[in-house]
Amino acid sequence: MRTLKLAASLTAALAMQACGGPSTEEPSQLVTSTAALTTAVSRGCTFTLTYKEVMPPFPPTYVPVITRQASSTCPWGAGSVELPGAYSIPRLSLAANDLGVAVGYTNRYSPSGSSGTWLELRHLAPDTLSVVRSVTMVAQVNPRPTYVQGEVSILSDGTTLKVRGEKGGVLPGETGSGYYFVATFPNFFTSTTAPTIVALTAPEPTGEGTWSVSGALASARSSHTATLLNGTGDVLVVGGTTAEVFNPYGNVSTPAAAPLSDRVRHTATAISSSQVLVAGGGLGTGPLTWLDSAEVYDQTTGTWTAVSPMTTPRGNHTATLLDSGKVLVVGGGSTSGETNTAELFDPATNTWSPAASSPTASASHTATLLYSGKVLVTGGNAYPSGALQSAREYDPATNTWTTLPSMNRARSNHAAVRLYSGKVLIAGGGQDQVEFYDPYSYLPWTLGATLYSGGQVISATMLYSGEVLLTHSNGDASLYDPSADAWMSAGALSAPLGGHATTLLHSGQVLVTGGYTSGSAVTTAQRYTR
Repeated sequence: MRTLKLAASLTAALAMQACGGPSTEEPSQLVTSTAALTTAVSRGCTFTLTYKEVMPPFPPTYVPVITRQASSTCPWGAGSVELPGAYSIPRLSLAANDLGVAVGYTNRYSPSGSSGTWLELRHLAPDTLSVVRSVTMVAQVNPRPTYVQGEVSILSDGTTLKVRGEKGGVLPGETGSGYYFVATFPNFFTSTTAPTIVALTAPEPTGEGTWSVSGALASARSSHTATLLNGTGDVLVVGGTTAEVFNPYGNVSTPAAAPLSDRVRHTATAISSSQVLVAGGGLGTGPLTWLDSAEVYDQTTGTWTAVSPMTTPRGNHTATLLDSGKVLVVGGGSTSGETNTAELFDPATNTWSPAASSPTASASHTATLLYSGKVLVTGGNAYPSGALQSAREYDPATNTWTTLPSMNRARSNHAAVRLYSGKVLIAGGGQDQVEFYDPYSYLPWTLGATLYSGGQVISATMLYSGEVLLTHSNGDASLYDPSADAWMSAGALSAPLGGHATTLLHSGQVLVTGGYTSGSAVTTAQRYTR
């Protein structure tokens, strides 16, 4: 199983130089990424794999670095070696046993925008750090190289290397068909035997936890909301002109009374054990007409009640339940572009009141309630800037905003979740690299691991255990363990699904509803069990 851990910062690069790593004669603009760090053990030595970004020249190159750590159990001491660099941030994977160290990394071989991405596999000797075997996997379409990406692991026999991943074309010698593959290299460390490659139409089932189909929705839908009704444990699903209540205990979804307004890209916030506030969103088909209307669903009566409209029409905004019981709505797309306005809904009076405007106008951002009661808002997009790196914090006690240091990466349509530690995990938004916000630190942003297919993250759900389940639009799922600071595969959904919704159930399982695949919305309801 692959384990990704957080790297150190630039100081780690200096430490590597001290133990035989890169020399001081390298370009002055050298950044050791705190992104993709993998670890594995061979013959009592711990090996780590990361990359460094080298500038100049421009465009930059990204050089994989394997480091052997000094320890009482390692007979050869510390050392490091570099592998040939690439023209894009590589996806890294590492596996090892007493036979050797197996490295996998993606290699965009040219700065040209039309160049493909290869998957490089290396066998390194643990004592000398020399390359014993090199394999380059190239997928082609008529006959241009496209892309290959994958993860390495060693099977239980100890001699077979397995690579599973995705590709954009045909690999030489493959059987079957599809955009996923499994390559098996027998005796990888002791021979040059060619692999057996099987192409698949869906990812091979693997990883921590299990997925199961749990009935179906009454209506196909995507870009909807799915909100837990705390009183019963049911889930209210709202999108378009319809709503339904999904019972996770019987796996049955029952149509509910129709909402008062047709809407997608809205927000839905549980304001009591049986009531859900649905606000804003868009009406029609592109370009959407943004709505200022809001309504409350009451499960005890099965009815919708119109409440006062918002001051600003908005969609792709955020709604956060504050400690006071009020709901903070921020930003979104509006009638004249992205807005920076914010307002508060009071369930006691069913009315809205203005809140201080955010320093940044944005849509498709995230908003996360911190332990302090403040709200962290990150990223989003705004015309003409595109995706944003900005971060800001709202304090309900003073009705004021504070501009924070920017994230390391610009993100939009990403995911954010608060951990038990109080830190906030940020993932997706077109970036494979994750990062963490620490509200207790003077330097609050820390780069995290480069997550396999992380740029396609749709949702992040914290489990009762403190682990975080991430779902991806390509059908992958990932699990983050804060206690080990490690990433694991969490298997795969039933199919690649964009626009789906996730809900943490009372059982601790995660329900995934709807979404779209091949351009069509689906009725699929499935759940993840850890």
